[in-house]
Amino acid sequence: GTVTPVTVTGGSVPTNASAVVLNVTVTEAAGAGYITVYPCGSTLPNSSNVNYVSGQTIPNAVIVKVGAQGNVCLFNSAPTHLIVDITGWFP
Repeated sequence: GTVTPVTVTGGSVPTNASAVVLNVTVTEAAGAGYITVYPCGSTLPNSSNVNYVSGQTIPNAVIVKVGAQGNVCLFNSAPTHLIVDITGWFP
């Protein structure tokens, strides 16, 4: 039940990017749950991007608008490790 902000602009992604393409991977999940990726500063949507079960490693591609201060937020419903790779961006 936590939200983790991730800065996605400033490195290889310009600060004026409107959206990013991410590969979000869940690994070593402690139980069944889901991840929702959304622009920081906006309301948590009612949908998930990755669903997982205990012990599972599973990736998914996500396209998300860039939020406040160049961040995207990841909500996780159950404890897990997260890996987030930026694979592209939109101007």
